[in-house]
Amino acid sequence: MRLALFGPAPPLRGGIVAAQANLYRTLQGRGHTLHWTSFRRQYPAFLFPGSAQEGPTASWLDCPSRRVFVPWDPWSWRRAARDLLAFQPDGVVARWWIPFFAPGFWSVARQVRRRTRLIWVLDNVVPHERYPLGMWLTRRALRQGHAFVAQSEQVRGDLLNLLPDVDSALVRLAPHPVYDYGDPGRPRPTQAEARRQLDLPDRARVILFFGFIKPYKGLVHLIDAAPRLRERYGPDGVRVLVVGDIYGDRRPIADRIARSGAQDIIRLHDEYVPDDEVEAWFVASDLVALPYVSATQSGIVQIAWNYDKPVVTTRVGGLPEVVADGVTGFLVPPGDAAALAAACIRFFDEGHAAAMARAVAAAKAGYSWEQQARVIEELVAIRLSY
Repeated sequence: MRLALFGPAPPLRGGIVAAQANLYRTLQGRGHTLHWTSFRRQYPAFLFPGSAQEGPTASWLDCPSRRVFVPWDPWSWRRAARDLLAFQPDGVVARWWIPFFAPGFWSVARQVRRRTRLIWVLDNVVPHERYPLGMWLTRRALRQGHAFVAQSEQVRGDLLNLLPDVDSALVRLAPHPVYDYGDPGRPRPTQAEARRQLDLPDRARVILFFGFIKPYKGLVHLIDAAPRLRERYGPDGVRVLVVGDIYGDRRPIADRIARSGAQDIIRLHDEYVPDDEVEAWFVASDLVALPYVSATQSGIVQIAWNYDKPVVTTRVGGLPEVVADGVTGFLVPPGDAAALAAACIRFFDEGHAAAMARAVAAAKAGYSWEQQARVIEELVAIRLSY
C-alpha cells in the first residue's frame, strides 16, 4: 500500500511524535511505501507553556517528512492537503489528540477524504484540558474520517458517544503500543549502571514520575505522598524522581516540594529528556507512578512496560484497562495521596517487584506496533476492496 501519515514529526518532540515515528517504521517494515506530511510549526510561541518545541531526535526515530502544516495558517492547510494527495496514497493516517488543531485538521481532512481513505488514530477524544468549543470542534474534524483506531475502550466509547451515527465496525481497538527508547542493537544497561549514570543510590527504592508535567497528571499528589515514603524508609532508603518539562510556572511545583518535608528524597529534573536519555530513567527505577486525576490512556505506561516496570496509577479513564490491580501494578483512587503512598509501600514491603515484572513482560505482547499496523491496513483495505 501507499500510506501517508499526517501529524507532527521530528525535530518536534513529545510522545505523539515518537508514536508517529514508531508507526512509520513499523508500516515501512511491513513493505508499505510511506510519506509523512508534518507540521512546520506546532504552537505559537506565546501559547506554548513548555521550554522548547523542538529538540534533538534519536537516529532510530528520525524518519523523513515534509514540514508543511501550521495550525493557525489557512494557506498551509491547503498546502498540506495537496502534499498528502500528491503522493496518491491508498489511505491517509492522521493523528488526533487535542481540539487546538481542529480547524486546520478539519480543513485538511475535508479535502483529503474526497480522494482517498482517511483513518484517524485517536489518542484522546475528550481533551484533558478545557478548550473553547472543544467538543464541537472535535466533532467537526473527526466526522471527516472514514474509519478510526481507538487506543483504549475508553476512547472508543468517547468517540461513539460523540459521533453516534458512525458504524461501530469502523471504530477498531488497537491498544497503545509500547515504546522502546533503546538504541537498536545496543545492550540495555543494568539497573546498577543506570543508577550510576544518574547518580542515584544503589540500594534505594526508586519511584519515577515521567513526562510533560501538566495539572491533570496529578503530580501534586505524589509530592504529598512523599513524606509517608520518607517516614517508612528514611532519607537514604527511597527516591522519588520527577522528570519532565513543566508546562507552565515552575514555582508552584518547587514550592510544594520545599514545603513537603520530603524535599531530600524528591529529585526534580524539570527538563525535557532527549530520546536517547529516556531509557536510563526507566531502567534505574523500580516503580513508575502515574497519579493522574483524568486520563484516556498514557504513553508513559507503555514506556514503563517496555522496560518491564510495574505501575501504580489511578482508576481514571482507560488506565484500568491496561494496569491489572495487584498483577502488573496497583490502582488507587485519584487525588488520594495516602492511598498512593500506601500502594507504593505495599509494593516494596510485600516484595512484588519480581512477580509484577514478569506479569508486565507477559502482558506487553498485546501492545505491539505490529497490531496497530494490521488494524490500519484492514481499515484502508476496506476501500481498496470496492
